[in-house]
Amino acid sequence: MMSLRYLNYFKIEKTLISYTMKKKIQSYLFLLTFLVILSCLGCADRSLPSAYVKDGKEYGKVKGAFFRHQWWHYYERAISYADGEFYEEALADLREAVSRREKDQRMARTYGMHFIDYFPHRELGIVYYQIADMEKAKKELELSLSQFPSAKARFYLDCVRKALLEEETGKFSPPKLIIDIKTNPFWTRQDSVVISGVAEDEAYVAGITIRGIPLFLDGSEKRVPFEKVLNLSQGTHIVEVSAKNLMEKTTTERIVIHVDREGPIVTLQEFYFDWSAAGKEVRISGLIYDEAGVSELKINGQPILTQKGKKVPFTARLPVDHADSLELSASDQLGNQTSARILFSNRQSRLPVLLACRGLDVQDYCVAGLFSRDTIPPAIRLRGWTDRQTVFLNRAYIEGYISSESAIQRLTINQIPILCGQGRHIFFGHMADLVEGENVLTVEADDEAGRTASRKIIVIRRIPRAFDLEERMSLTVFPFEHKGITSSACLGFHDNLIDAIVDLHRFRVVERDRLDIVLREQELSRTDLFEGSTILKLGRLVAAQSVITGSIIETRKGVEIVARLIDIETSEILATEDVYNEVKDLPALRFLAEGMAAKFHRDFPLIDGLIIKRKGKNIFTDLGRDMIKLQRRLIIYREDPVKHPKTGIILGVDNKVMGRARITQLMQEMSRAELFDPEIEVFVRLDRVITE
Repeated sequence: MMSLRYLNYFKIEKTLISYTMKKKIQSYLFLLTFLVILSCLGCADRSLPSAYVKDGKEYGKVKGAFFRHQWWHYYERAISYADGEFYEEALADLREAVSRREKDQRMARTYGMHFIDYFPHRELGIVYYQIADMEKAKKELELSLSQFPSAKARFYLDCVRKALLEEETGKFSPPKLIIDIKTNPFWTRQDSVVISGVAEDEAYVAGITIRGIPLFLDGSEKRVPFEKVLNLSQGTHIVEVSAKNLMEKTTTERIVIHVDREGPIVTLQEFYFDWSAAGKEVRISGLIYDEAGVSELKINGQPILTQKGKKVPFTARLPVDHADSLELSASDQLGNQTSARILFSNRQSRLPVLLACRGLDVQDYCVAGLFSRDTIPPAIRLRGWTDRQTVFLNRAYIEGYISSESAIQRLTINQIPILCGQGRHIFFGHMADLVEGENVLTVEADDEAGRTASRKIIVIRRIPRAFDLEERMSLTVFPFEHKGITSSACLGFHDNLIDAIVDLHRFRVVERDRLDIVLREQELSRTDLFEGSTILKLGRLVAAQSVITGSIIETRKGVEIVARLIDIETSEILATEDVYNEVKDLPALRFLAEGMAAKFHRDFPLIDGLIIKRKGKNIFTDLGRDMIKLQRRLIIYREDPVKHPKTGIILGVDNKVMGRARITQLMQEMSRAELFDPEIEVFVRLDRVITE
């Protein structure tokens, strides 16, 4: 019994000793591991570059702890080193960042719901440029642009290209400029003229201007197509188109554009009736003049002209039988037309000079008693116009008739001379540009006896509702978050961007006073203002459908501005745009604001389309994927022609807004959009859509 008891005791003691030894070993191993880790971390930290101080500023620091060695830590520190011109340290950190996360992109997730704009290849290219390693710089910048285009990468790629060109020997030629307009001078009757073409240069096209206004280019290219729509008034215009390359060599082409929306001038020099027994006929002769070139003259439907040109005489003998009028219709090479209807009686034998100007359509002018003498000042009659009238047109065509017992010597509309020659009886036409709202048009005439007549009409131009700015997508611009240093010029970017967007007349911008009131009422800190949830909340409070917010990243060398347009309803980012420059004065920042506004306008073009099908709560339009993007909002409208109640003349087309929809699917030549209100009545091939 004793031996068994001692045996059990020795077993228990052995077990306790084993357990104690095991715990001690584990403790030693844990301590050893901890010391090794600390040693490694210490060695790693010692191998990493230290922070530097330059001109009183510290470079090479990151927010938070660096010991986890994440890719964003290396990237952040590299940017700081580069800003302080510690390029070797910046290169080391950027290479390490690339080894851990390779691709450039915006809003790269770091941890949780934290995101940063991550462009290691772009920043590598910039550092290589700063240390004059141009080939490596070019490679990294082009790689960055292929992965995620940015304005800053394009800016520095242009700098690299220029530096490489400067290393070459030989002279550089100016760009080759090819304009699509084949004839110079160019004649047109259209409301707008498209100036398009292409500029080419092996030394890269860096800028294009039309009429002195630069087109906003994302960056230089060897071949740059361009297009700009010009709304030109009646008359002659000289349009200059210029292109320059990176070496500042410039080519300029001048195009003479004649805008002619008025028909030929028709002067009747002889009008003789022959009532002999052989038959009743009229002999008529005169002159037709038009700068664009006379194309055709018909009298009672019969072609008269035997030649063409700017000034064409004509003579005709026409049977009249029992007719009591002549229909004259003259056209120019552009399709403009002058028309008149002359009534006569059997007792008339001769007709003094009659001048007729411009008529797009054949209009009836009853001129019985045309040659009776009167003793009053010139009489002015305007066809289809009352003293005050509302139209839905951007131009008003004023046509009328002036008669006097003496020859008319002066005829003006709003001080613009329109008289083409003297005569006692004048048919005239004039195209007047209208601004939105009230327009005053004054017609004045003087005769050779010194008598003056005047007629004033008020034309009120209204914008069809679907095209009204009040129907466009509403947005507000929030103050931008400033990162890095902050200069006084950058503080004004917010206001410059608002002004630039307003000037484009594309979006309905919420008044900044209203935004300021809401910001004061919410008592938000500057940090709160840049939170996503706060942005959406404030957007709803100011009754905006979308908001523009972003960041201004300013370094000692330049400023990069990144802006995002966010849909308040869906919280989706509809567009992201950026601009960059190394010049940070007020004019440069204003130009950047205009460039950013132009980019957003390019993202949201005003496009008109047709509804081709309806299916339940969806409609299908003829706007394909090359014309519109997903999530764009549409206005559905129905056109309503407006006619003069007495004359029946079309005064334009108003429209009625039927509803709205959002693009949900894109196909090659059509798109599907979901109706906001499925109960609205939509007619296929009658109703139209336009981007909001």
